[in-house]
Amino acid sequence: MDAKLLKLLNNSEQNYPHALEYHFPRVFEKIMALWDSADFDAYLADLMTTNRTNRQGFPQEVASDIIYLCMLHDRFNQPGKTNTWAQVLREDQV
Repeated sequence: MDAKLLKLLNNSEQNYPHALEYHFPRVFEKIMALWDSADFDAYLADLMTTNRTNRQGFPQEVASDIIYLCMLHDRFNQPGKTNTWAQVLREDQV
């Protein structure tokens, strides 16, 4: 379990993206690595859409986790919002 994401979720394990982390750990790690970068939205858009016909897509519970993380990211990265992911990381280093 990613401690920083859990902190962002106010330690609410029920909201944690367990299915995504378990079934697609590399995707989960990349999402977390890109969290506060300009490439975050493009990566999620690429995950959720495709031009290739041979892709099956994500299972429903994994897709739900990805959508939830996208919504969470938007909430913490709105203009004027003071509690950003970068701030959470800085607080952990104090």
